[in-house]
Amino acid sequence: MKSLAALLLPAVCYAAAPVSEIEAVLDLARSAPPEVAADTLIRVAGLNQLEKKREVDLLDRAFELASGAPQPFKRVSVLPRAIGPSGFLARAYRQDLDANSLRLRAVAALLPLDPRKAGERFQEIPPLALPPLTCDDFLVYDVDLFYEVLGQVAAQGFTPKEIREEEPSKFLAGYFGRIASAVEVAPAARMLASVPLSDSQFQSLVTALAGALGHIADDDRAFTYGSQSAGGAILALVELGQRRQVSPLILLGAYRAFLVNHLSGTRCADREPADPAAFFNDRLHVPPLPSIDISEITPSKVEGKAKGLEWCENPECQAIREQYRLLVTKETGEVVQSQDREQSQWQARVRDFLTAMAAWTASSAATPAAHFREKIGFFSDALAIVPGGPTREFVLRSLVDFLSQSRPQAENRLEWLLAVNQLVGRVHLDPLGLGRTAGDLRAARDPVIGLAMALEAIAPRPANEVMLLM
Repeated sequence: MKSLAALLLPAVCYAAAPVSEIEAVLDLARSAPPEVAADTLIRVAGLNQLEKKREVDLLDRAFELASGAPQPFKRVSVLPRAIGPSGFLARAYRQDLDANSLRLRAVAALLPLDPRKAGERFQEIPPLALPPLTCDDFLVYDVDLFYEVLGQVAAQGFTPKEIREEEPSKFLAGYFGRIASAVEVAPAARMLASVPLSDSQFQSLVTALAGALGHIADDDRAFTYGSQSAGGAILALVELGQRRQVSPLILLGAYRAFLVNHLSGTRCADREPADPAAFFNDRLHVPPLPSIDISEITPSKVEGKAKGLEWCENPECQAIREQYRLLVTKETGEVVQSQDREQSQWQARVRDFLTAMAAWTASSAATPAAHFREKIGFFSDALAIVPGGPTREFVLRSLVDFLSQSRPQAENRLEWLLAVNQLVGRVHLDPLGLGRTAGDLRAARDPVIGLAMALEAIAPRPANEVMLLM
């Protein structure tokens, strides 16, 4: 999760872009999908090269465009090892191109420019109504940024008069009353520990958080993920409360009941082995509250495992996988070495592999989105083993052609945008090593690819952000 500082401050230094290039990028954004256009406006406003009013207008427009993003919320894999489809989708959501993240990014960027407008815009964000998850799901909701920006708005978005009238505390109380998912507990607690409040306001909001814990739905996927960090966040809040002379019993009693309720309810068969009850007993338990006994946390029912974790289960994909295997393993079973990859015979096999990839246009019993993920996975694998030179450029051109011809339906566009941003990121991290690919991307038939290249040229993302997408 990106911190607010990371959202507002560039982590790299680069030359100021000419105004003409900025305007050209903004022109391209007008015809882009809403989530792409909103992201473009936020990044351009962050350059700090336009008049303040223009930047505010761009961020205001980005906030409005965000509602058109097909995905409503950011999600993250609940699995300890996010590989296959779960890893790919987790990286897709790291782009922060869902509607909620885009609105929050716009508000965060507005705060130093126009705190009042930022506060008003934040209150226009729909409440977090997170649909319940089932054991079939391997992605859970990530609402860390929501609570981080909520805290910043409470700290910066009110006038001195409103602060004297305790409006920030009332503002936060309204959101605490709506907490309904276990994934909200840790970020809400962390936010509460960071906001400037009087002792009485702090105590009131801690009590509100305790009350919310009793209303959180029984959703084992959200609970399993949320409880991994909730204990530590509650501990930090308790320690802060003790320094403020606030008793921890109400909060700890509610948190204990929250744990027992979920641990003794219906659990997923593939849940994480983490034991939040042990953390409570070791770090949070204080008399007269009883510790949590094993008899209180035996699941009433165990059901279901995550689905959709495997790919390449169809014969078409398996045939391509066998061709790829021959690029990394010799017939003798030995691993192909780097010197072997410089040989013309091996590079000819790479071109044959790409020819087969081009002919592979669908997979039986696989959705178009799953087929896209499988194909992108093989392109990434090929790029990892093909050395620099004409053959590597051929791989890259093949990938550009595939992306130009295969934009998916809106609900899966996040995945296509990930592949585009991965490639654009590679080019800007290694412009010389990737040869003519930059020109191929700028000349691509798809205007979104051209926009991605133009935007990265004037507002490059930090290298660490690009690497998170790989």
